[in-house]
Amino acid sequence: MFLIDPKQIINQRQLSWLTSSIITSGGILTLQNVMLRISQMDAWYSYFFSALYVCGIAAFFGYLTKHYPEKHIFTITKEVLGRWGGTLVNLIMVFHFWQIVVRDVASISHFSSTLLLHSTPFEILIFLPCFLLMYFGKTSVEVIARVNDLFYPLFMVTILAMPLMLANEFFPRLLTPTLTTPGPQLLTSGFLTLGSAGDLFILGAFLHMLYNSNHVRSSIRHGALLGLFLLTMLLFLIIAVLGPKMPGNFLYPVYNLVQMIHITDFLDRLDLVMLMIWFPTIACKMIAIYLALLIGISSIINEPNYPYLNKPISLLMVVSTILSFKNITEVLSFSNFCSPVIVLAYQPLLVLLIFIVTLVKKRKEPDSQSSASSKAQPHGKKSAQFIGKVSQLLPYSVWRWGGDALIVLCGGCILVGLMFSRHTPLVGIVCGATFAVCFFLTTLTTYMEVTILKQAESGGS
Repeated sequence: MFLIDPKQIINQRQLSWLTSSIITSGGILTLQNVMLRISQMDAWYSYFFSALYVCGIAAFFGYLTKHYPEKHIFTITKEVLGRWGGTLVNLIMVFHFWQIVVRDVASISHFSSTLLLHSTPFEILIFLPCFLLMYFGKTSVEVIARVNDLFYPLFMVTILAMPLMLANEFFPRLLTPTLTTPGPQLLTSGFLTLGSAGDLFILGAFLHMLYNSNHVRSSIRHGALLGLFLLTMLLFLIIAVLGPKMPGNFLYPVYNLVQMIHITDFLDRLDLVMLMIWFPTIACKMIAIYLALLIGISSIINEPNYPYLNKPISLLMVVSTILSFKNITEVLSFSNFCSPVIVLAYQPLLVLLIFIVTLVKKRKEPDSQSSASSKAQPHGKKSAQFIGKVSQLLPYSVWRWGGDALIVLCGGCILVGLMFSRHTPLVGIVCGATFAVCFFLTTLTTYMEVTILKQAESGGS
């Protein structure tokens, strides 16, 4: 039987890219059409609300790593809430992770059936990703992090190259008037994005692989904001190329956007090439969540060697997926409308509960984790060893709080635009441009955080 190595380690870059893969893979096949129907030309502002949520998750996981080093969230809940309380919370998380895996397997299977493999029996399309889960289920997250390292940069390049490839299809008028959608509608579309943002909670199963709280917080922040920036750019391109009305009737607006790429008659079907890059990235997300599910189940039954559960759980995924959804409409309805409700039903309460109980316990024993939480903090000479000329300009704390300030500024741009752009369209245009610049700079500042921490660690080793 395959024995898992208890000493698993992933670095900051791998955690960042895995986080970004989870965010982008969760939103690239779902939700855009609903957001466009609700907010129309202002739909691309909706991911700002997810940015606030994922920053909260990153701070929470950094807090857990600081006070409970080398432990994952399933172990922490048992330690904080007791055996029975922790087991109950772990069952809720495992149930949610199981729903995510079933949802993603059904989503990718229906996508393949609808657009690519029309004649293939649907059961076969479900078996294929489940066999992939079975294969990687006997490994660790180290393996899938390395695989993601290979494919996610290519995925990111294809997304970042799309504005250039679609330059001849732009119609800037389709983006205006901006920030004229009623506030409740924009809040509704922002609320729906929390479903895919809540998938990041699975990273709690891998907290024992990083020992420093700053590394965890900054890596998750950077990866999540990078993924949200890419999704925002895709939604912006959909509106600028296809308009705010028509894509709302498409099942997969991103795929229809890719089909609009025409680089001479010879390169007329780039959608197939891009799908070859996108599919492995989506698979990495499914496998990471599946591994988190296995870790959760093994923690509940006190079986440390989780590959022992791999085959029966993967076969359960096949049966669950077949019985859960009848068609693509049910998959999209669950993904778009049920996922945010499930996320908000337990995650904020769980975060608040663990935070309060931990805070009370640590006040009684304030020095118990001081040495563990002080490892590799970027102060003194270490913080002066940065990569690149730009990151040498400011210390770690300035980049961190600067990113927070930029996020607040993004929210201020949306608020000011909603208040005044109906009467003065120029205000909406200025606020929209400022929002885009600030969102990009926020992603850049989080990259500087990760860079400084990585250099500080290598300088102290």
